[in-house]
Amino acid sequence: MTGSTIPSRRGVLAALGGGALLTSPLVSPAHAAPSERTHPAVPAPAVPPPADPVLRPLPAAETAARAVAASDALLRSFRAETDPDMLVEQVPRQPDDPEFAYVWPLSQARAAVTELIAAREGARGTVDPGDLDLPAADAALRRAQEHYWYPEGGTTGLPGYTAATDSAQGAHGDLFYDDNDWIALLEIEQHLLTGGAAGDLDRAGALLELFRSGESTDPDLASPGGIEWTQGEWNQDRNTVSTFPSAKVALRWHQLTGEQAALEDALRWMSWGRDTLLSPDTGLYWDNIKPDGEIDRTHWTYNQGVPLGCEALAFEITGDAVHRDSALELVDAVIAHYEPFTEGAELDDQPIQFTAILLSNMLMAESILGGGVPGRRITEAYAQRLWENRRDPETDLVTGSRESDVGTHLLDQAGFARTLALASLPRSSWRHLS
Repeated sequence: MTGSTIPSRRGVLAALGGGALLTSPLVSPAHAAPSERTHPAVPAPAVPPPADPVLRPLPAAETAARAVAASDALLRSFRAETDPDMLVEQVPRQPDDPEFAYVWPLSQARAAVTELIAAREGARGTVDPGDLDLPAADAALRRAQEHYWYPEGGTTGLPGYTAATDSAQGAHGDLFYDDNDWIALLEIEQHLLTGGAAGDLDRAGALLELFRSGESTDPDLASPGGIEWTQGEWNQDRNTVSTFPSAKVALRWHQLTGEQAALEDALRWMSWGRDTLLSPDTGLYWDNIKPDGEIDRTHWTYNQGVPLGCEALAFEITGDAVHRDSALELVDAVIAHYEPFTEGAELDDQPIQFTAILLSNMLMAESILGGGVPGRRITEAYAQRLWENRRDPETDLVTGSRESDVGTHLLDQAGFARTLALASLPRSSWRHLS
C-alpha cells in the first residue's frame, strides 16, 4: 500500500475536540422497490476471471455458522459498560478510548448484522443463530445509531450524524459526509432486504439533502465539484469516498421515488469522480483531491467498490452501455491490482472494513451485470482466507488489526463479520446491497 496510512477519525477528532453539526425536512414518497433483473445484462465475462483451483466453496451451513460466530463475538466483546445498546472502539479497552465507538465503525457493525439477518432469511441454507438474538441486536444498533443524530444542523444548516457521542455531551464532533453515506445506504439496503418492513427511508432522504449541501461549488478550486469529506474547517478535501457513496444514495433514491433530480445529481457526481480521481494508469480510483489540486493516489478497496456499484446501478437505470463498460473495466483493474485469489497479495493487505464494502458492491454488480463480475468467487475466497488466517479460534475475534496496536478494533471485527455474512448471503439478496 505504498506506505499510506488509513484515514482516521480517531486522530483528528482527538486533536480537534467537539464540533457542531446538523435538522430536517423530509419527503415521504411511495417507496417502490427497484425492479429485479431476471437475466444478466452481460452473458459472459469480458475477461475470464483467473482460475483458483485450490478454493472449493464451503457448504452453506458452514459458511453461515462462521458468519454467526463472527457477529456473536462482535456483539459480546464490544458491548459498552455504560449502555448495553452501545459499542466500544476496541478490545481490550485502552485508557484514552472514548466512552463509545465512533459512528463509522458502529455503522459497519450494523451492516454486518443486517446482512446476517438477510442470510438467515434467504435461500442458501439455514442459518442457526444459536443464542444470538439477531432482531434484538438489530434493534439495539438502531437505537445506538440515533445517539449520534444532531438535529440542530451543522455548517450547511441540515441535520446529520456526528462522528462521536457520549453520556455527558451527547452527539458531538465534526460531521463527515461519508459517515452519513454509510448510514443512508444501510437504511435503503435494509428497506430493500426486508420488503419495506425495516429501514428508515425518510432518514435516507434527509441525508441526501445533506449530501447535496456538501457539493463543492467553489469555481476557484482545482477541478471544481465533488463532495467534501467533512464539514470540519481543518479539511477541504473532496474524496472518492464521499462523492460516490452520495451518488449511490441518489441512484437508489431515484429508483425508489422516480425523482429525476436525484438521477441528475448522481450522474454529475460520478462524472466528476471519473474525470478527477480515476487513474489513467491503473484504472483504479485515487482517494482524494486537495484544494490546490494535489491528489492522494492511494488505491483503497472501498474506493473501487462504491464506484463499481454506482456504474452498475446507473446501467440498470439508464441502459447506457458506457456505465456497463466502466463497471467491467473497473472489475478488471481490481483483479489485476489486488489479485483477490492470491493469498498474501494486495487485497489481503487492505483494511478489512474497506474490502467488505468492495465485496458488497461486487456482489451487487454481479447481480446486475452477470458473469463479468466474479463477486461471489472473490467474496468466498477472501472470507475463507480471513477465517483460516486471521481468526483467534478461542474468541472468534479477528487478529492483526490495522486500526490498533493492541487487541481488536471494532472496524476490523465489523469488516470480518460483514465479509462472512456476505459470503453466506443468497444471490436473490445481492441486488439490494450497499
